[in-house]
Amino acid sequence: MLEPRLGFNYRTGNNNQLQLRGGTGVFTGKPPYVWVSNQVGNNGILTGFIQADNSRTYRFTPNVSEFIPSTPTLPSTFDIAATDNDYKFPQVWKSDLAADYRLPFGAIATVELMYNKNVNAVRYFDANLEPAADTAKFRGPDTRSRFPGSYVSGSQVNSATRINDNVARAAVMTTTDEGFYRALTFKLELPNWRGLTAMLAYTRSEAKDLMSAGSIASGSFTGLRTVEGNNKPVLSWSDFDIPHRVIGYLGYRLEYGDARGGATQVYLSYAGAQSARYSYVYAGDMNGDGIQNNDLLFVPQKGADLSWEEFSVTQSNGTKTTFTAADQAAAFDAFIEQSSYLRDKRGGYSERNGLLYPWLHRFDLSFVQEFYLNIGHRKNTLQLRLDMFNVGNFINSDWGVGNTLITDRPLSFRKVVDGAPVYRLATQNINGTTSLIRDALISSASGSDVWQAQVGIRYIF
Repeated sequence: MLEPRLGFNYRTGNNNQLQLRGGTGVFTGKPPYVWVSNQVGNNGILTGFIQADNSRTYRFTPNVSEFIPSTPTLPSTFDIAATDNDYKFPQVWKSDLAADYRLPFGAIATVELMYNKNVNAVRYFDANLEPAADTAKFRGPDTRSRFPGSYVSGSQVNSATRINDNVARAAVMTTTDEGFYRALTFKLELPNWRGLTAMLAYTRSEAKDLMSAGSIASGSFTGLRTVEGNNKPVLSWSDFDIPHRVIGYLGYRLEYGDARGGATQVYLSYAGAQSARYSYVYAGDMNGDGIQNNDLLFVPQKGADLSWEEFSVTQSNGTKTTFTAADQAAAFDAFIEQSSYLRDKRGGYSERNGLLYPWLHRFDLSFVQEFYLNIGHRKNTLQLRLDMFNVGNFINSDWGVGNTLITDRPLSFRKVVDGAPVYRLATQNINGTTSLIRDALISSASGSDVWQAQVGIRYIF
C-alpha cells in the first residue's frame, strides 16, 4: 500500500502568537477482516441446521460427524457472499488546515477545516437480483421502477426476483471512491488561568456515502434505503453524519493549605447536537425487488393523489373505528405539513437519512473535594466526588430529554391496482385510542433521558 503524506507546522507573529498547521495524505486503517469473512461463512455449502426435540439428547462431542443425519436434506435456498477480484481495503485521503491564535490570559482561538475523500470504500450489490425493465414503471405520481416481484404475490415473488431461484442473496463486496466528509470547527479555549479552565467549540460537518456498511454482507445490502433499488445506490447522508455539534466545559479548582490542606473543584460540561438522522420508507416490498422496508417514501403534492385502502381497528373498549381513504389522505397531508423537510419534498422522494432529530442539549456536573497531608514525604489524598449526569433534567424535567421516532414507515404498501400502488396509513396510540399517525417524534423515556447521580470516595497515596 502506498500512503504518501505531507504536513506542516508554522509559527509567526510576536512570540509565535499565531500557529498555522495542516497536512494532506492517504490513510489506511486496520482492515475490517469481518467483511472478508462473510464469503467464508456464506459460500453455499457450509450452512446447515438440526431441528431438535425431546426424542434425542444432544451433548458435546469432539466427533464432528456425530450429529450429521443419516439422510440429510439440502436447504431449499442459501445465501452467497462474494468479494470482487478488484476489491481494495478502505483508504481515505485526508486534508486538514488549521490556525491557532494566542489571546490574552493564555486563551487560544482555533479555526480548523477538514476534508476527507474516499479512495476505496465498501459497496455491496446483489448479483442474483433480476433487474427492473426500463419500461416497467408505476402509474400515478410515483413513477419509480417496478421489479419483477411487483407483478406477482406470495411465494412467486422469490422466483421472480432471483436469477437463480436457489440463491436467496448473492451479495458481492466491491469498492467505490464515492463519499466524503467535510467539517469546519471553531474553538475558544482557556487552558488554565488562576484555576479557571473553559472551552467552547462548534463543528459544522457533512458526511455522505453510498452505504454505511455493517459487519454482515446481506444485512448491509438490504439495510440500504433507495428509490430505484439497492443495486443503484445514490450519494446521500451517512448513518454517522452529525451536521451540528457544540461542546464545552467550565471548571474551577481552588487549592489551599500546604503540607495539610485540600482542594475544591467544580466542573460543568455541555454537549449539544443534532446527532442522528433517519429515513422515511414504505412498510413492505413496494417496488417488488424482494427486500422489505427499504423503499424510500414518495411525498405527494396532496394525500388524495395516492390510492388508499380502507381499514378498521378495534379499540381497547371493544368499539370499531374505520379509517376511510379520505380520512387517511387528510391525515397524511397533516403529517407532511408538520415536517418542514416533508413539505419541501412534495412531489418528490425523501432521501436516505434526509431527516434530522431535533437538537438535544445535555449538561453534566462534577464536584470534587480533596483533603490531603504529607506522610513520610508522600502526599496522601482523600477524595470525595459527586457526579450528576444530565443535570439539566434535575432542574427541569423537560430538559435533556431526547426524542423517539414513532415509525420510519408512515405508509404500508398493500397491493397494486391498475399499475398504481395502494397504501394504508400508519396508526398511533394517542391517549389510549388508536388513531391515524399524527406525530413524527415523541419524548424518549430511557435511562439517559433523566438525571442520574453517583457518589465516589477514593484514597490516593
